[in-house]
Amino acid sequence: MLPEVVWQNLPLKMGGVYEFQFDISSTIPRNIEARIQLNGGTYDAYISEHIDITEEMQTFTFTFEMAEGNDPAPRLCFNVGQVIEGESFEQHVLSLDNVSVKLVDGSNIVNTEIVDQTVDCNTNQVGFLPDARKTVVIRGENPGKEFKIVDESGKEVYTGTLSDAIDSVNAGETVYFGEFTDFTTPGTYHVVSGEGAESYPFVIGEGVYDELLVDAFRMMYLQRCGMELTEDMAGDFAHPDCHMGEAVIYGTDETKEVCGGWHDAGDYGRYVVSGVEAAQDLLLSYEDFPEIWAGENADNMGIPESGNGIPDILDEVKYELDWLLKMQDEETGGVYHKVTCLEFPGFVMPQEETAQLVLAPISTTATADFAAVMAKSSEVYKELYPEFAAQCLEAAKRAWAYLEVTPNGTGYKNPDDILTGEYPDGQDKDERFWAAAELYKVTGEEKYNKYLEETMDKYILHGYGWADMGTFGNMTYLSLDESLQNPVYVEKMKQMILEKADKYLENAKADGYNVALGDNYCWASNQVACNYARHLLLAEEISGNSEYGTYAYDQLSYVLGQNTLSYCFLSGYGSVSPVNVHHRPCMATGTVMKGMVIGGPNSNLEDPFTKSTMAGVAPAKCYIDNDQSYSTNEVTIYWNSPFIYLLSSQM
Repeated sequence: MLPEVVWQNLPLKMGGVYEFQFDISSTIPRNIEARIQLNGGTYDAYISEHIDITEEMQTFTFTFEMAEGNDPAPRLCFNVGQVIEGESFEQHVLSLDNVSVKLVDGSNIVNTEIVDQTVDCNTNQVGFLPDARKTVVIRGENPGKEFKIVDESGKEVYTGTLSDAIDSVNAGETVYFGEFTDFTTPGTYHVVSGEGAESYPFVIGEGVYDELLVDAFRMMYLQRCGMELTEDMAGDFAHPDCHMGEAVIYGTDETKEVCGGWHDAGDYGRYVVSGVEAAQDLLLSYEDFPEIWAGENADNMGIPESGNGIPDILDEVKYELDWLLKMQDEETGGVYHKVTCLEFPGFVMPQEETAQLVLAPISTTATADFAAVMAKSSEVYKELYPEFAAQCLEAAKRAWAYLEVTPNGTGYKNPDDILTGEYPDGQDKDERFWAAAELYKVTGEEKYNKYLEETMDKYILHGYGWADMGTFGNMTYLSLDESLQNPVYVEKMKQMILEKADKYLENAKADGYNVALGDNYCWASNQVACNYARHLLLAEEISGNSEYGTYAYDQLSYVLGQNTLSYCFLSGYGSVSPVNVHHRPCMATGTVMKGMVIGGPNSNLEDPFTKSTMAGVAPAKCYIDNDQSYSTNEVTIYWNSPFIYLLSSQM
């Protein structure tokens, strides 16, 4: 990367003519680049000038016009490293002064402010199965005591009662809650408030989620690496095989073939810890909802393997597992953390990222996650692919052997020259616990049980995300035959699960939109909402208390439109959904892939664009549909996967 001198948050308006001026000198003659550019996304320049500078302080003045769109948060930078290929220079001093950007002609400025698409009646924009829970949230000073449902002709077909006013703190507004679960007539409808505000349309009917589920699942196929995606299968996202070269093992001259797997997110990196999480979510979907994933339509989801007599979800997961097996070091059994280039690519299609692939160092978090999912896969695939299942189990055991001789793992941190996604983790207790549980389940070997009991003597772990995998281990332990369980630990697990679920339930009941997040509007808040919903479903299974399941469903409605932003956070669905996602294939093609769950509101403001546009905004509203906003508008395989699980639970 070029060393830079940077200023940010300099709003520019479409049609404006600007003067960019500065004084600069250098103790040696050299060339630098001065730019004003997008502060993310494609990083395209509005103006880019290479200039020769000398010991004499010179004033440079450039004029440019903003041709397309407003930019509230561009990046002004001076690239002062090696800007000419092959150039080298001795140590020297640069002096920079009087930097300014002035609007010199605003006569042609065009008002291109974002159109406010929020509405005051918000509900699930996709719709509801006839017998499902159906809810609406209405805001306004005086919406009255009732709401109406009207059909496509405008005819009133249902009248419901609104709650008293609710202070929705994280949305910064007062709202009213309504339920119309008892209205089951198939059709397309709007909700209308007493003040005349209307919701976006929604459907009631059988199969209302069928197409959505297929698209959310096919997103995984469209993220495949190392193979051609043909136009008949992938449409606008077709591309030839990509990332086919061998990867250099970091710190060595050795190379290794690691083709395959899923591109992780908006970039083309392939990461073990996040890939394992996504694979585990899909395997659990298959196990827990066989009527969907092993039923009559399960081999017809629109991937290349469809029609081969094997459920497509298992074909898709196997594509990732085949890659994961390549990520294991043959000698030690440890697993490389990721394979990427040293830096993120430009906003290009995957075959155009041609820089050298690098295998990042082995990590204990990646190794333990690998051991867990391989042990589980040995059980899932043993009837379909006996040899593959045996390979998975052997790989899991070898990974555990690595962990045994590497007892004090501290996760992973990028070396200084690897600048791609880090997926850091300060400890690996939860990953090891999950791995031991899966290995104990499939082997019955006492050494794994010993590790589990030693861990559970100290603490009960929890979590569904790549950094916190404890609940995966708990679920596996609770699924063991009673003869393999210790009832003391079973009770401790159940108590912890219910305590967490009660907290999520408390959050949802206090929130005007029934969101379980509380104030945890963080990076990937939509994933968190889906995982909290899964935890509520687990609590319902343990306790028999249907209230947990009721509020789990509300998290699905939240993601699909019942939120303060009036957004369906699944691309291509609902009346308002993201169109400017931080996802390289979408940005390269100018097309939105259907079925992607975007990150969602993030009150931590973790990219320059949101810092410039969202300061002071209520937590639940800290989202912007802009491809520069990678902390709110990126997508990943492991945000889609818990959504797939949650959606499967409601079909």
